[in-house]
Amino acid sequence: MVESNLKNKKVENAPEHIIRTGMTVSYNNLSLTGQLSYVDASYADANNTVLPTANAQNGLIPAYSVIDLTAVYKHSDKLNIKAGINNLGNEKYFTRRAGGYPGPGALPADGRTYFVSVGAKF
Repeated sequence: MVESNLKNKKVENAPEHIIRTGMTVSYNNLSLTGQLSYVDASYADANNTVLPTANAQNGLIPAYSVIDLTAVYKHSDKLNIKAGINNLGNEKYFTRRAGGYPGPGALPADGRTYFVSVGAKF
């Protein structure tokens, strides 16, 4: 049985569309990968509240897009080096709202981050 006040409402924290697409280009021992992630807007509560409440626990979670880049250099069959940038455009966005720890309020996502790793097979 559906609660009458929730009839025709969307499920909270469930974006209608999530799209991730990318491309990898390789030349000799080097490969470059770009990925675009798009996440549609969603609601933070079952009532589908659009405007943020005073404590920011409820309200629309806006859509966002993020671009990530990764490069891999394969030195040999047993050694590779990987480096990348996540959130290349340093987009400011959040993915959820919290009522308890660590909230209350909108929880911001990471800004631009970098990484480097070395892979070895023994």
